[in-house]
Amino acid sequence: MGFQQQYFDLDPDGPPPLSVITKRRVRFEEIDMLGIVWHGRYASYMEDGRVAFGDRYGLSYKNFKEAAIAAPIVQMHIDYRAPLYFDDTFQIKVNLHWCSSLRLNFEYVITKEEQLIAKGYTVQLLTEVSGDVLLMPPDMVREFRTRWQEGSI
Repeated sequence: MGFQQQYFDLDPDGPPPLSVITKRRVRFEEIDMLGIVWHGRYASYMEDGRVAFGDRYGLSYKNFKEAAIAAPIVQMHIDYRAPLYFDDTFQIKVNLHWCSSLRLNFEYVITKEEQLIAKGYTVQLLTEVSGDVLLMPPDMVREFRTRWQEGSI
């Protein structure tokens, strides 16, 4: 697929983005009275992609909970291009872009076959569970970033 990243500039000093692709199928409960996926469901599809990413790269919700850190979304954007319908099978490609600050810059591309359905991004800050913004990376994040920079993940 030739859909280029556009939301985040690549950091020339950082490693290339990490990616994962996951597949989903539209459930009946996700469609609206027009027979298309309700626009608010796309945030859930983005989360499905983040869950698959976390499982693949060791940044799961469980890993965050065990490390006593959180990653609340502080920014979200979605561009809709074409509808999905009940029973459609589609894929969600997630890219995590390198950022020198303690945040997660995720980009999403949702496609059905070769058709672009939607794309967007989220920005998540790394915080303590109390909500205080982290100024130094916790061990889990530092180890992940080191492996990413070394190309070992």
